[in-house]
Amino acid sequence: MTRVPHPVQKQALRRNRQKIPVLKSISVYGGVFLLLLLVLFPFYWMVTASIKNFREISIERTLIPREVSFQNYTDLFEQTSILWHLFNTAWISCFVTVVTVTLASMSAYVLTRFLTPAAEWIARISLYAYMVPSIVLIIPFYIGLQMAGLVNTHAGLILSYLSFTLPLGIWMMRACFQTIPKTMEEAAVVDGANRFEAFFLIAMPQALPGVISTSIFVFILCWGEYLYPVVLISSDSLRTITITLDALTGGGQNIKFGLLMAASTVATVPILLIFLALQKHLVRGFASGGYE
Repeated sequence: MTRVPHPVQKQALRRNRQKIPVLKSISVYGGVFLLLLLVLFPFYWMVTASIKNFREISIERTLIPREVSFQNYTDLFEQTSILWHLFNTAWISCFVTVVTVTLASMSAYVLTRFLTPAAEWIARISLYAYMVPSIVLIIPFYIGLQMAGLVNTHAGLILSYLSFTLPLGIWMMRACFQTIPKTMEEAAVVDGANRFEAFFLIAMPQALPGVISTSIFVFILCWGEYLYPVVLISSDSLRTITITLDALTGGGQNIKFGLLMAASTVATVPILLIFLALQKHLVRGFASGGYE
């Protein structure tokens, strides 16, 4: 015999059911807020420390600046060549990104349109090549570039960057082209288009979200690369922004915190602006299969 709940019990059950979604929402939003706080706090500390004086940074360690001063930025631009190093980093990163996306798009298109056992192995090898740590390749790279006379040159630095950006670009663009149907390309070929026209006029416009997401990842990798520039570049006029940041640490003995935080802020702003400007395309690239 089934027991019929009392009306009061029904109301209590109804209230509990209404409370459960509210509690879930509070826990989810609370967790997101804590995660956002953990992510944003280092950026907040970096920016605020760049406008503090030495006493507030090293001795008092105040959370909120009591006195705002831009002396650190003035000293940074006067004592270092950070603007020139930013220019070097920007044009090298842009050049490597363009070369990587161009070659990776062509390679990935071939790997996805001509399905052979060799194509699958080439795709896997590209992923394995990206997984090799840079510290393992630095000595062979240095010896090879020295024999070619490319040590302490931007050309040698670009070649070293391509060793890890090109495998990543091929893998990401391959995932993007796999989601694009072949029917439109086949129809274009039937109408008289050759394979290059089908690639440039049909496939590439559809792969634009994946191209943008791949470009962002490659650009960020080049912008923050430290090992290859510090080993291959010795002239101050050829240095990148990561070497500038390393020089401000003073070898760990005499760290100029104010200048270091100001330089870190200057180096971070371009990346943030690029990410904010292309955020929609980046999300669209993830959704369309540009990232796997």
